Amino acid sequence: MSDQNNIFEPAIDKKVEISYDSLPNSSFEDVNLGAAKFNNVNLKEAYFDDVNMDDATFNNVSIKGSKFEDMYMVDSKFLGVNLSNSRFGCSIMTNVEFKNPVLKNSQFIHCDLTNVEITDCKIDGLKINGVDIQKLLEQHEKEASK
Repeated sequence: MSDQNNIFEPAIDKKVEISYDSLPNSSFEDVNLGAAKFNNVNLKEAYFDDVNMDDATFNNVSIKGSKFEDMYMVDSKFLGVNLSNSRFGCSIMTNVEFKNPVLKNSQFIHCDLTNVEITDCKIDGLKINGVDIQKLLEQHEKEASK
């Protein structure tokens, strides 16, 4: 047997379809799954490391109790997402837009809010460093109307 027959050449356009199968505890390394589609897939307790998911779409996905560390999520969109009881720590969120979120009972601790703009938001009970912002704004409006 010659060495030429033993050379591994990855199949660039290979298409594999796996349906109604169980592959628990499987391991995938150096695999290109670009443009792959996953429907009705159980990835509970899966571990992803050094994975490129640029332009991926997640729809109707449960990630309860999941941990996201050292993530690069620039230009990402979170639409119709329930982040109840989630925690964001040591995160860079520059030029982020929150549109129609419900942030009730949330805490922002040791945050850089430089140049943050809050517009047309319900702020009942909002406090910054113990100061009731709604009362502060009401006082400001009274003084401005004089």
